[in-house]
Amino acid sequence: MLTREQEKKAEFRLMTAICSSEVFEGRTVRQERPTCCGNIVDLFASDVSFRELIVGSRVFHLIEPSCPMCGERVRALYTILN
Repeated sequence: MLTREQEKKAEFRLMTAICSSEVFEGRTVRQERPTCCGNIVDLFASDVSFRELIVGSRVFHLIEPSCPMCGERVRALYTILN
C-alpha cells in the first residue's frame, strides 16, 4: 500500500507525462523544451508546476520546472500553432 506522499508523487509524474506529450508534440500549442544552465531540464528529476493556457475552448497545461542546478523556475516558452 502506498503512502499519501507516494500517491501524490505518482499522480504528479502521470500528469507531467500526459501534459508533456500534449504540449511538446501538440498540434495546437507547442512548448519549447525547458532549458537552464545550458541543459535541457529533466522533468521527472525536478520539481514542476503547471500553468494553464486557454486557446479557444481548450485548456493546455504548460510545464514549468525548477532547474536542478540553480533552482530557478524555468518559464514556459510556447507557440500557438492553430
